[in-house]
Amino acid sequence: MRKYISFILVFTFVLTSCGTKKAASDLDKPVSERVALKNFEKNSPAFESISGKMKVSYESEKDAQSLSINYRILKDEKIWLSAKVMGLVSVAKVLITPEKVQYYEKLDKTYFDGDFRIAKEYLGLEIDFEQIQNLLIGRNLEPLKKKHMYYSENAYLNISELQNFLIFTAKISASDFLLAEQGLSQQDRDLKVFYKDYRQDKNNYFPNEIVILAKENDDLVKIKLDYKSRSLNQKLSFPYSVPSSYKPAKL
Repeated sequence: MRKYISFILVFTFVLTSCGTKKAASDLDKPVSERVALKNFEKNSPAFESISGKMKVSYESEKDAQSLSINYRILKDEKIWLSAKVMGLVSVAKVLITPEKVQYYEKLDKTYFDGDFRIAKEYLGLEIDFEQIQNLLIGRNLEPLKKKHMYYSENAYLNISELQNFLIFTAKISASDFLLAEQGLSQQDRDLKVFYKDYRQDKNNYFPNEIVILAKENDDLVKIKLDYKSRSLNQKLSFPYSVPSSYKPAKL
């Protein structure tokens, strides 16, 4: 269970929705790709901070776990997570900044203090602070460009090849111009994220449910985030202090 707690907390993150391109005439499109991209950018949430509670579920062929998490985000500066089992027993804390990732687990009394290379230990893909933040609020992990977009079946799809054979995909709903799916895939690793049940809060749209599927060869992991509450632009604190008796985590 212990290794899954840090996995769930630190990198409930990264993603793809690859499909066969189908021809669609310009007459089928509600708007052009350029206008769709502009509408998507208009939906980008404007906030200084977000806080609330979520339930995170982890499922693989060998294990299944569920945690209650208090989360706090100071835009572009900090992401703080505090996890409890059964909503009662505190088991771990995470603090992520643009420079580093920190966490400690109370069950085995270990801690980690390092950079984002830890993502590769769990996902095999490199991600940064901005990508983690965007994943949690329903925004794109990589830039969207008109030349990489096409319309198909009531959605605007983006498929672009990044460095080292990394493929980024995104799917924007044509009905509301919100992100429905996005992903990153590379060789035998494939991660997909699905965004559902968007809710409006002070003219901002946030997903209430996020489902992540991470696949490596034949091994599949499913992580589900259910947001239970959300408050915007509150004054927040980010308490984080590792007890002196804790030992460095062995990754």
